[in-house]
Amino acid sequence: MTVVRRVEHVMGTAVSLLVHADAEIDSAIDDAVAWLHEVDDRFTTYRPGSDWLRYRAGELAPADLHPDVRHVVERAEELTRVTQGAFRIDADPNRPADPAAYVKGWAVQRAADILVGAGASAVCVNGGGDVALWRLHGAWRVGIQDPFDANLVRGVVEVDCGAVATSGSYERGDHVFDPRTGAPARGLASVTVVGPDLGTADAYATAAFALGRDAPDLLRALDGYGAFIIDATGATETIGLQTAA
Repeated sequence: MTVVRRVEHVMGTAVSLLVHADAEIDSAIDDAVAWLHEVDDRFTTYRPGSDWLRYRAGELAPADLHPDVRHVVERAEELTRVTQGAFRIDADPNRPADPAAYVKGWAVQRAADILVGAGASAVCVNGGGDVALWRLHGAWRVGIQDPFDANLVRGVVEVDCGAVATSGSYERGDHVFDPRTGAPARGLASVTVVGPDLGTADAYATAAFALGRDAPDLLRALDGYGAFIIDATGATETIGLQTAA
């Protein structure tokens, strides 16, 4: 059994890859890392000339979009409908429309899928705290950080094949906005969403955090996804999810 660890700085964060395999896996890890950089180049809102910024500026017609950009546009619209407007790529009134709340999770999920497809027996790809997981035998245990104390864990979820995404302001400050008001989200300290796909889980966590105390109504309506909520007072609520201490 070979265990390979790699950390790559991409998409404005550190992405760590932990892979167990019975055979050579380095080339697949190279492919996964190359994919993450490709996504970063295509969707960044921080460097002029990306496909995403050109599309938003009207320089690229829908018919001329790369298939990945077309997918993200369509998926973002679908997620806005499913969350009844809670997920919006243009919720921040001070910045250009940014699909990162879906794109990062989607990219990390596909990186993990590349490694699984190459024959890995266990995969954990962590993109800035949002994690895509797969394990042939047993399950990964993922801790849910206390948003008030980085040294504490408030709960643990076990995942054999799936994703864990968390949205909060305790590390990056006010970066999630309530689309109903255009103001920074308030009322919650963090929302962790667990389900089969990281891009979707990431978007749902962002949407729920944006809604603040109205988040439980949204999360109870989501099919196949559970959540662990910590509000601004430190109180917790679990929806459709089992956690261990």
